[in-house]
Amino acid sequence: MKRNFNLTALAALFTLALAFSTTDVSAQSAGSWVDIGRGAVGAGANAKGTLQFAKSRSSSKNGLGFGHGFAVGAGPNGIALSNSIGVGGGPAGAAHNMQLNIGRNGTHLSHGGVISQGGNRRVISGGQTGTSNGRVYGGSHSTGYGQNTRAYSKSHTRQFQGQVYPAQQTYSQPSYNSSASQGRVIRSGARRIFGR
Repeated sequence: MKRNFNLTALAALFTLALAFSTTDVSAQSAGSWVDIGRGAVGAGANAKGTLQFAKSRSSSKNGLGFGHGFAVGAGPNGIALSNSIGVGGGPAGAAHNMQLNIGRNGTHLSHGGVISQGGNRRVISGGQTGTSNGRVYGGSHSTGYGQNTRAYSKSHTRQFQGQVYPAQQTYSQPSYNSSASQGRVIRSGARRIFGR
């Protein structure tokens, strides 16, 4: 009797774990980022879902740096897309990112960009979006380091259950005339995917 009870308990635990892992796999997400600076170029992408695709590439040649990250995650709850691109050369760098998530329970759209001139004209831009526990989330952020840097970010998330998160305002970085490098970070949403 005791052995049958243990087998039944183990079978119940296995079934419960399988149910949770299936739920986790069905949640989709996608994220991407680019980081373009003098002498250093980086890009990345990540995706999660029943169907997933993530690809990134970066290169630097003759003083021109380029980075691109793209990800798609799809599952029973919908589809998530993330795209980031950046370029830098000479005295200037520019980067942009966009996230789109269309799910059963809501939608998310966010994008941001940055232009930086002077100094090390480094630009970083990226974001992530997905569905977790039936709720859609997402956000973007852009950072620039240079004497003249302008960055912005916009985000809009809507849950179909009636809760609406209004779009973020557009922000602009003022120009700098000093010789020291300046940094600017614009973020929206609750998730940050960089460790910088």
